[in-house]
Amino acid sequence: SSGINAEYGAAAKDGNAIATFGLGQGHASVGPANIKAKVGQFSAQAVAGPGFGAFADATVVEAGISAGNVAGIHVGLNANTGAGVRNGNVEAHLLGFGGKIGADGIEINTPIGGVNACSVM
Repeated sequence: SSGINAEYGAAAKDGNAIATFGLGQGHASVGPANIKAKVGQFSAQAVAGPGFGAFADATVVEAGISAGNVAGIHVGLNANTGAGVRNGNVEAHLLGFGGKIGADGIEINTPIGGVNACSVM
């Protein structure tokens, strides 16, 4: 399967406020391999339930590949900043450096890329 889309908007629901803008993102899957790409993705989010925290995600460009739900790698340019609990993960980032652990497994990031090992729960 594959797809490409651009998005923008703002919403508040269930203790979650988010504003997003994206020039484009796409994905493709072949067997267990997943390929994703993003261009100009920006969001600001305040979480007060479920979870808590404040996040500002800014990705100039990113390309990634993963092997099913086992492991993945991505390269790109980002300045993601924020800390808290969201989507079942505990996470902290400062200007692209940081990581998360939880429902999505373990992820370690830098401003130019990152790696993840997904959990199987």
